[in-house]
Parts: sequence; C-alpha cells; structure tokens
Amino acid sequence: MGALSRGRARLAGQSARDQKTGAFLDQLENHLRVGEIARGRVLDLFCYHGGFGLQAARHAEQVLCIDQDQGAVERARQNAEQNSLGNVSVRAGNAFDELRAAVESRQRYDLVILDPPAFAKRHSALAGARRAYKDLNLRALRLLEPGGILISCSCSARVTAEMFEELLAEAAVDARRRVAILERRGAGRDHPVLLGVPETGYLKCFVLQALD
Repeated sequence: MGALSRGRARLAGQSARDQKTGAFLDQLENHLRVGEIARGRVLDLFCYHGGFGLQAARHAEQVLCIDQDQGAVERARQNAEQNSLGNVSVRAGNAFDELRAAVESRQRYDLVILDPPAFAKRHSALAGARRAYKDLNLRALRLLEPGGILISCSCSARVTAEMFEELLAEAAVDARRRVAILERRGAGRDHPVLLGVPETGYLKCFVLQALD
C-alpha cells in the first residue's frame, strides 16, 4: 500500500547543505489539510522537500513545486517519484521572480501555497520582512482563479498574527481581490503555544479564498 493511500506522503531526510533547517514537523497538520482542500492547478512556492505540494497532489490535477535551493528541489523530485505522483513537477527558481513572471504571463491557479523561510530573524529586518510578505501575497492573489485558495504562511516570530493578517489585507486591496479568511491555523498540536511566551506562537498559516 502506497504512503499516500494512508493519507500522508513519505518524505526523504534533510541534508546539512539545505538552506532551510529542520523537518518542519510543526507544519504536518497544515500539510494534511492542504491535501484535503487542493484541486485543479496548484503552485507550491518555497516547496522545500514537497511537504505541501505532495499532499496537494492527492486531489489536484497538476502541481508545480518551486524552491531556490537545488538540493531541496532534487529531494522534492525524489519524494514525488517515491510516492508515484506523476502529476507533480519540480524545478529550481526564485519565488519572487517566478510570481512576477506568472502574473505577467497571466497564469492562473486554483491553489497557491506560500511557505517562505523566516524573513525577520532580527527586529532590524522587520520592515523589509513586511514588504516581502506583502509583495509575495499580492502577486499570489493575482494568480488565483475566482474561488481559488491561497495558503499563506509565516514562521517569523517578530511578525505577529495580527501584523500578518494586516499585511494580507493590504495585499488583497492592492491586488483588487475580495478575499475571505477560511481558516487561521498555526503549528500542530504537538507544538503548543505557551501562556506568557508569545514567541511559541511563531507559525501562522492562513487559508484564504478569492471570492471573485
């Protein structure tokens, strides 16, 4: 019986040379949720080893996974092959450039996934992080078909949930899309948020829908 028939994709291990670190177990429940709601054409940016994209492939017609790190791209491709996912393609690319080109060529997707690394590891990086998150989400919203879904994540502890939601609202206004929040999600249940330690609520995962 294949891994996906049991509801979860099998992923290869991490390399010490990867730009990202960790196996991202905090995203596991969000990966599985995306597998439930995915459909049509899917774009998975910052795909790493394919945690989101491989789950999306369970119900999507076509999934394109993109990551800047060539090593991660190779492992994502291997993971797709090991799970017999013929509807997944993987390539290396810069997410900002890929989004810009996709918008200019009027591509459309039913689901776009954004799971970038932390943009604000220091307080001095916060202003730049806000611009980066807004730019990514603005362009991603422009790619959505009417009724399409955007999965937008941030693991920057200095970008609070309230701040991130505000950035998403600004991106929606600039993209001229009416957007509904379907779900506000965070890390899995094995990563609890501790009272008095707000940094433990670092992971934000919004499920948004373009209404028109």
